[in-house]
Amino acid sequence: MGLFTKASIIGYHGIDKDRMDINRWAENLIDDVSEKWERSERKYGFSDQGFRVFYSPVYPGPDLMVVGFNPGNDEKPFSREDDCHVPVVHEYFCHESKMAGKMKYLFEGVDRDEWLEASIKLNLIFFRSENDAQWESLDRDIRDDLEMFCFNKVCDIIDTLKPRFIVTEGLKVFDTLVRSVLMGCEEADVKIGVGGRKVYARSLYGHSRVIGLAHLTKDRISYPDWNDMKKYLKSDLKELEQMYLH
Repeated sequence: MGLFTKASIIGYHGIDKDRMDINRWAENLIDDVSEKWERSERKYGFSDQGFRVFYSPVYPGPDLMVVGFNPGNDEKPFSREDDCHVPVVHEYFCHESKMAGKMKYLFEGVDRDEWLEASIKLNLIFFRSENDAQWESLDRDIRDDLEMFCFNKVCDIIDTLKPRFIVTEGLKVFDTLVRSVLMGCEEADVKIGVGGRKVYARSLYGHSRVIGLAHLTKDRISYPDWNDMKKYLKSDLKELEQMYLH
C-alpha cells in the first residue's frame, strides 16, 4: 500500500506548494521544540532521552490524527539528526512497537487500516520518558512549564491541519485534550464497559470528532470491551462516509 492512500488523497485538497508550506511550518515547529528541549535539558535527569514531535508525514486535512501521551521506551531510540525533521514514512509501519501492533489490529478490525497508514501521529507531550510515572516525578514547576509548552503546540497543530477525526491512545489523553488543550469541546459522551470502567469517549471540537480509546497496551481490556470499542469506533468513523454521500 502506498504512503498516501485513497483516504488521505480524499482528505487533501491543496496543491504541492501548500504541502511544501505545511512541511516548512512543521519543521519550524520541531525547531521550537528542539530549542525548548535544549534550554530544559539540564533541568531534569532524564532529558538525554530526547524528544519527538511527528511520527508520520504531515499534510493538511487528514481523515485521521492519532495522539498518544509522550514518547516511550518501546519506540526507536532518540536521534537528534532524524527527530529534528518530519518523517517521510509512518513509524507505525516501519518500527514495530506494542502500541503500533495493537492500533493496526484495531483499525484492520474496523476496515480502516488505510486510514491509519495515512494518519498523522503525534503525542500530547513531546519530551520522552521511560514511562508515565517517570514523567510525573518531574518537579511540578518544570513539568507544568513543559506541558503547557506542548499543549499550546498541539492546539496549533490541530487548528492548522484540521483533522476530521482525532483518536487518542488512552482516555487520560482524551480527558487532557478536551479539558485542557482544546477550548470549546462539546461535553464528552462516555461509554462504560465491563466492571463499570470507561472504555470509549467522544467529543466534538469544531469540525473534528475527538475519540478516546481505553489504552490498548496499558489497560486490561476484556473481550466484550474490545468488541464494544470496535463497534463504537466503526460507527463513528462512518460519519465521514455519510458526509461524502450527502
